[in-house]
Amino acid sequence: MSKFNQNLYNASLEALLSANVPQEIAQAASKIVASDDNNKENFGRSAQDQQVINEAMQYFHKAEANGK
Repeated sequence: MSKFNQNLYNASLEALLSANVPQEIAQAASKIVASDDNNKENFGRSAQDQQVINEAMQYFHKAEANGK
């Protein structure tokens, strides 16, 4: 696992919450993103990790489409 990047976590969490992603999903997705390892396939994410990211992105893209 890659080192946890607190700044990336904070930025991700802020962006997701501002797009009205539910807090629990935003926190989980941000934790995953902040732990990504760019030296591993799929950033070292498990299938479950990717599912959380996908769920967060559904909310995020919906907010973008609505002009948020």
